[in-house]
Amino acid sequence: MRLHGKIQLSLYDLSCVDQALSYIKKHYRDAISIEQLAIEVGMGIKKLRAGIKQRTGLTLHEYHFKVRIEQAMPILADTGYPLKAVASSVGFKTESHFCRRFKEITSMTPMEYRLRCAV
Repeated sequence: MRLHGKIQLSLYDLSCVDQALSYIKKHYRDAISIEQLAIEVGMGIKKLRAGIKQRTGLTLHEYHFKVRIEQAMPILADTGYPLKAVASSVGFKTESHFCRRFKEITSMTPMEYRLRCAV
C-alpha cells in the first residue's frame, strides 16, 4: 500500500525486514541480492527495499557494506593481519574495494583506524 508515494509497511512486514537485517548480519561475508533476501524472508522486493531503508536509513548494499566494515573494525584493532587478509575475511574480493568502503563509512582509512586503536 502507498500513501503519498511512500510504501506503508505493516508490523508483519517490519518483522520480515528485521529478519532480513539479521540474515545480513549472519551472512555478511556472502554476496546477498535483494531477490535472494526477499525469498529468504518471504517478502516482496519493493517492500523489502523500503523496509531496509526505513529501518537503517541505508540501501541493502550500503547496509551490507556497513555490517562488513563493523566486523572488520575489531580485526583491525586487535590483530596485525594484512589489510588483504582482513578484507577477505569480511567478504571483500579486493583490498582496494575494502579500503574505499571503509573510508566512505568511517571517514578514515583502515590503517588510520588501526593506528588510532593502537594508542
